[in-house]
Amino acid sequence: MDFLQVKGRSIVAEDGSEIRLRGANIGAWMNLENFLNGYPSSESALRHEFKKRLGEERAAYFFDRLLDAMFSEKDVEFLKNAGMNLLRIPVNYRHFESDMEPFRYKEEAFRRLDRALEWCEKHQIYAIIDMHTAPGFQGPDWHSDNSSQRAFFWEQIHFQDRFVALWEEFARRYKDRSIVAGYDLLNEPISNATFGRFPSPYKSDWDVINRVYRRTVEAIRRIDPKHIIVLEGDYLGFYFAGFEAPFADNLVYSSHLYPVPAIREGEYPGMMDGQMWDKAKLQAEFFNSEGARFAREHNVPLWVGEFGVSYSRVGEEDSRSRALADMIEAFEEYGAHWTVWTFKDIGHMGLLQIDPKSEYAAKIKPIFQAEYQFTRDGGEGRRRVFELADFMQEQIGDPDIDRDLNRYLLEMSVKENYLHLLLLPSYARIFENLSPKETDDILGAFSLDRCIRHDAFEVVRRYL
Repeated sequence: MDFLQVKGRSIVAEDGSEIRLRGANIGAWMNLENFLNGYPSSESALRHEFKKRLGEERAAYFFDRLLDAMFSEKDVEFLKNAGMNLLRIPVNYRHFESDMEPFRYKEEAFRRLDRALEWCEKHQIYAIIDMHTAPGFQGPDWHSDNSSQRAFFWEQIHFQDRFVALWEEFARRYKDRSIVAGYDLLNEPISNATFGRFPSPYKSDWDVINRVYRRTVEAIRRIDPKHIIVLEGDYLGFYFAGFEAPFADNLVYSSHLYPVPAIREGEYPGMMDGQMWDKAKLQAEFFNSEGARFAREHNVPLWVGEFGVSYSRVGEEDSRSRALADMIEAFEEYGAHWTVWTFKDIGHMGLLQIDPKSEYAAKIKPIFQAEYQFTRDGGEGRRRVFELADFMQEQIGDPDIDRDLNRYLLEMSVKENYLHLLLLPSYARIFENLSPKETDDILGAFSLDRCIRHDAFEVVRRYL
């Protein structure tokens, strides 16, 4: 495989020929996510609960088997045969480094990642390493393994030092591996959320994010002058207006796109959140985004690192598939590179999903039925949380409080910080008294030969 390079708005091979990167995220693998893997709470809380209940050895066995089932060489071969030429691999720093032993790196994690890169080499499909969870949390949400809703990364130099050092370690190990298309420095940063996302509206801390990006790029470049480095927009990949102009060679900029028709309940095209959403409006959401404007203005490549649709209600598959196709059409017209979110999950956003009749699906169903009371339209728990949010706002009397944001953040706090901790023991008990074989059989629901293809897979494949 050629080392990839940036040339204007294009990514090119060593002979100068243009390459368009199209593929998928390997989410919920080396960075677990509750709504994809099917457990409550954060990955670190889950690991703590399993170690406490099952003991260190059995807990380690569970997580090894889960990761083995989530992603294997068969999956790489399957995605390559579908026509993909890129896999984005999200990683959690905690797989590679302990908070109690900073700057000492775990060889077992690198061995697992190395195996994945070897599979990619064998089947000729590029990989981008994505730091999905950074020390100290770059964002307040579950996908950065955060149960606190506070992003300490931006205000404490210790966490930034560890972040830079870990990227230096990746650069030392992979500087000569052309199968690595690039390094995605930081997933969905939220640079001004040390104490949460209020006040509203959100305002990026451009000084700190520009400083961290520049420092990390310069550190990597001293070791690895070859690889592409990816910089994501602030506030979940949406904001670019305060970025300094490209300051180094081989920089790619990445935005994420989750517009209303992709994630909210309702029919597309149709009325959602009080607005009419059709193809023209959906595609304009991308073409007019800060990321698309930044890439045009500075003549650099744009990679939509994440986009996808949430199948939140039975019967909406056709509607969601139309929204997915319209998004990809916009990327193709623009000339953007893209990786869909995500490859596999329990039935929310995955191109492949576990069989709803599997034993794993049956065992986690009561947990998600309890959670849905707080996360779905019509749920009694959600109604009560919204009532409390409105009551708080009424009592405070501040006209600058955003009602919808207030409701959403209280819902998130109740779910991620409290409800999930109540549900976590119920999930751990599923595996508490199982034999290794029984554990293997249940987690095998995530293996390629037992998953089912969602309609979204066929939509994506049309553009590969």
